[in-house]
Amino acid sequence: MTYIAHTQQRVDEQSLAQAELVQYMDEQAQAVAPEPLTTVEINPNHFEVYAGKWLVAYITYDYSDFITQPWVVMVAGEEKFRHTTQARCFRFINWHYKDGTLNPQPQAEVPEVPLISEISFYDQEVLVDGELVASVSYSHDDQQNSYWQVIINNVKIFTDSTPARCHSYVKQQYQAGLLPVQEAFVEPCTTGNEIMVQIFNECENLRLELLEDGIYRNDEKLGQVGQTNGNCWFRCTADAHQQQVLCGSVSDAVWWVSREELPEYRALDEYLQYKPLEQMRSVELKELLDSAEFVAA
Repeated sequence: MTYIAHTQQRVDEQSLAQAELVQYMDEQAQAVAPEPLTTVEINPNHFEVYAGKWLVAYITYDYSDFITQPWVVMVAGEEKFRHTTQARCFRFINWHYKDGTLNPQPQAEVPEVPLISEISFYDQEVLVDGELVASVSYSHDDQQNSYWQVIINNVKIFTDSTPARCHSYVKQQYQAGLLPVQEAFVEPCTTGNEIMVQIFNECENLRLELLEDGIYRNDEKLGQVGQTNGNCWFRCTADAHQQQVLCGSVSDAVWWVSREELPEYRALDEYLQYKPLEQMRSVELKELLDSAEFVAA
């Protein structure tokens, strides 16, 4: 009986040791294994490849003439690999990310990539928590192959052939902490005393309070009204894009700011008569073109 008991004890100890070894190996494998990659299609010719939040690389199409391998793997604007198919590019990223040779994540926590907001077809803003970090716009004067540019503080810092390439470049540079800091926009004060008196009077008529930084109702900031180069404008605080919208007069501008709903939810024929076409977002322009009033005119 003693022999059997000792034998059973040794078996139990070996099983326990084996279980502990398997658990340790699993933990080590999870610790060193890279995060699985996911792919986001930006458009049919541009893809972003992520490991969690980290934008590892992007795959884009080269439209240049006489190119036999048009699919390109890019990291922060630099070409890393090209081939005839997207699949080989995906495979390249997967292999070299796993062995740590392709854009390894520099730290445990990385910020979310910035949001791209389309102002017009030729202009986009790169935003983080609603704050501008860069602008992407079409360069009409560039005679080279790169037609799109990234601008920070009115300085061109990067150019490429498509807006999507510029977007991915900014995202990667932001996550890596390599983007220059965009200075806060300070609008020059061109509103004269006479206009300020008009704004004050219109606020009084609507039981609003005019303070240095804008127009208020019951301690809630509604927006701003001003005049620049002879053009009256207003900006609503509730508008997520904080767009400056031109209008016909100071009284109209104050009235728009006093409204509780945002301009995009107001009557289309009322609102768009004050807004130049070049300031409209693509959705607003489509609504205008599709409207019965526009067709009838």
